[in-house]
Amino acid sequence: MSENCFKPLVRYVDETEPLSCPYGQVKRVITGGEYPAANVHVVTVSCGGEHFHRAYDEVYYVLSGSGQLSLDGQHHVLRPGAVVVIPAGVVHALKADTTEDLTFIILGLPGMSIDSPNAMPLKPEPR
Repeated sequence: MSENCFKPLVRYVDETEPLSCPYGQVKRVITGGEYPAANVHVVTVSCGGEHFHRAYDEVYYVLSGSGQLSLDGQHHVLRPGAVVVIPAGVVHALKADTTEDLTFIILGLPGMSIDSPNAMPLKPEPR
């Protein structure tokens, strides 16, 4: 018997309703602090504006598409199989190549409501 007080979860992406976001859609498979280890979202977008999270780390795993990711001003190529670790406080933005949207899994750590001030995307100060 497991020592922790949380029960295992099994969820399916194809049973999760998509939500519209400014540049595509997100399926919040596990979210809102349902499980303390992580939020799990599947995102399909053409781009994502420059932002950061106060106290919420993200791990991206790219499933399809290609594009560019900016991390604190450094540019990186995204393609299927890319794994990206974005610590809290790091300003990031992405843009898909013109041929197709990017689809990727986001693990948000720790699991919490996306409306929490710690997880909510914040705009960086103008430079």
